[in-house]
Amino acid sequence: MLLAIYSVCVFVLIGYIAKLLRLVGNKQSGILLGFLLNFALPAQIFNGTYHAEINTDFALVCVISFLCSLSGGAVLFIIGKIAKLHPHSILTLSFMGAFGNTLFLGLPIVNGALGEEYANKVIIYDQIVTGIPIAFLAPLILSLGGKGVFSARAITSRLFRSPLFLALLSGLVLKFIPLEIPDELFVPLKSLALTATPVALFAIGVQMSLRGIKEEWRLTALLLFGKMFIAPLVLLAIVFIGFGGFNDLWRMALIEVAMPPVVSAGAIVIRAGLNAKLAVSAIAFGILLSFVSVPLWLQLT
Repeated sequence: MLLAIYSVCVFVLIGYIAKLLRLVGNKQSGILLGFLLNFALPAQIFNGTYHAEINTDFALVCVISFLCSLSGGAVLFIIGKIAKLHPHSILTLSFMGAFGNTLFLGLPIVNGALGEEYANKVIIYDQIVTGIPIAFLAPLILSLGGKGVFSARAITSRLFRSPLFLALLSGLVLKFIPLEIPDELFVPLKSLALTATPVALFAIGVQMSLRGIKEEWRLTALLLFGKMFIAPLVLLAIVFIGFGGFNDLWRMALIEVAMPPVVSAGAIVIRAGLNAKLAVSAIAFGILLSFVSVPLWLQLT
């Protein structure tokens, strides 16, 4: 796993250095993200969904992990109310505190720690625990920020315009028909999918910004405490008390629940006009913190 974290660090650092040296501008960054979101990640999701083993144990892990992640956001909401923070800061804390970077960052770490079998599961886990819930909540957050209308149409439109969701849906349909697809047909798809992780990590590095931490360091620390300490601690307690200990499936869940705030949640916060400085600094410092915190959590299992 340490080798996987080292690789993640290198790709993120290369992206950040490219940004500092202005080797990648807005135009190149847009092309990069377009390739990632419309081609590489959908290929990875379709391939992983079709080949992943899905059973009731996996579904239970997803549900419990989702509730643990929400617990982090709920704790932050309560703390924000008690401290009488600005409503925009409370929304930012609770929304970003509930959703982790389970795909871009979580997948390569799980792959390094547990292998490809669990990396395929992460792809489905991400959509169930992060991708689809964010698609449902994004119109609500935007409406609370005065930037949109919350409606069933807005949610449906967001879901069915997402190549990631459509790739998941296609993979599940073909998996459960069942339709046998020859492995030879997956060769180009797998080649495309292999580019997703390095490109995603490079894109994270390009988007990283350490500005705003001086102004929002207290709230940043609070957000990361709720997301990267409270939520995994709740999961740790549930697994030890309710299930007698950890197996690799629960270790996968622990890695995912311990992930820092997801970039897409930060983008929604910024678009909604909430606390943008908090969102940006929490994403950047959360990524750096995860390189230390995730191995420590796994040591407890």
